[in-house]
Amino acid sequence: MQDFLKAFLAFLIIMDPFVSSLYFIGVSRNFSRKEKRDAVNLSALIACITLLIFLFGGPVTLGLLGISIPSFKIAGGIVLLIISIAFILGTSKEREEERISKDAAIMIIGVRLMTGPGVLTTTIIMRANYGLMVTSLAALASLVVTWLFLIGADLTHFLLRDKGMEIASRIMGLLLAAIAIQFVLDGLQTVGVATIREGMKGIVAH
Repeated sequence: MQDFLKAFLAFLIIMDPFVSSLYFIGVSRNFSRKEKRDAVNLSALIACITLLIFLFGGPVTLGLLGISIPSFKIAGGIVLLIISIAFILGTSKEREEERISKDAAIMIIGVRLMTGPGVLTTTIIMRANYGLMVTSLAALASLVVTWLFLIGADLTHFLLRDKGMEIASRIMGLLLAAIAIQFVLDGLQTVGVATIREGMKGIVAH
């Protein structure tokens, strides 16, 4: 249960439903209520499919490329740290006020916001840390929460206003920065221990 909560919170923080909601409100101003609901549902479906593909295919891809999990943790942690800084500074995702099509909004929300590079990076690291089942359930639960935020985006915005949602997003960014640094430290620790062991073997062999 503890592993599930850790993975769930990590996914939820990087998905940042507050930023997604703000963006969705901006691009869906001219949508009907049905168009909004359809856009959110299809976006969530696309995000779920993308996440499942990466959940199963990501580790295989790393293996084919000869990339170790510790190395990926270090690289992934750095990527997440950069994303977290953008969250904290409030420059992570521009709100697009111009009118765009429903199809464009669906792809942007489903692929760029709900399953962007940070989410896909987190997926591989969480699977390495907690296994396939825990990671799958945590990712699905986070998607459901984000979907609920998008469905109720107007209500959330009414309660928190722009400023409240931006503050919540920046808090998410700070938490994400801590997670990112922990990923890097875990990777460095594993690489360091392996290097020391190899060095000891070389000394013993001589």
